[in-house]
Amino acid sequence: MKKRTSYTVDSIFVLVLFAVFAVTVLFVLMSGAGVYKDTQSVMTERYQERTCLSYITAKVNHYDEAGRVYVTKVNGVQALAVDEQMGGVDYTTYIYCHDGSIKEIMVDKGLDFKLEDGLDIINAKGLEFDTSENLIKVTCVGEDGSTAFATLHVESGVGGDES
Repeated sequence: MKKRTSYTVDSIFVLVLFAVFAVTVLFVLMSGAGVYKDTQSVMTERYQERTCLSYITAKVNHYDEAGRVYVTKVNGVQALAVDEQMGGVDYTTYIYCHDGSIKEIMVDKGLDFKLEDGLDIINAKGLEFDTSENLIKVTCVGEDGSTAFATLHVESGVGGDES
């Protein structure tokens, strides 16, 4: 009986080819995971900034009437203020940044409040407002320090007290 060794060489060749294929697949999967992680990180950062800007834009657009939207300072912090009346009572909603969060609070007009009492909207390092005629430039600084801005046209003009 003769044993054939050519099958052994063929088997080793197939196993080596399979190993090369497996290593290649593993490399592709690992590089894809790295790209996914980087993309997810950037999307999270941009989500925070864009959510902040979208929220403020929606607020301004909703309340865009004469004198109802203005930029002011509350307890030394710059804030966007929106006045409204409900049930015969005047209220002011303030949007500002405090302790790493964009916050919002609605109080009776003229009532003092603590900055920490506001409802957290989203995490951010800073929020700035610049006004010019009928424009409000909103700049949001994300947790990582990156900035995004939106310039809002206020049809009714930027009213209120700029203190």
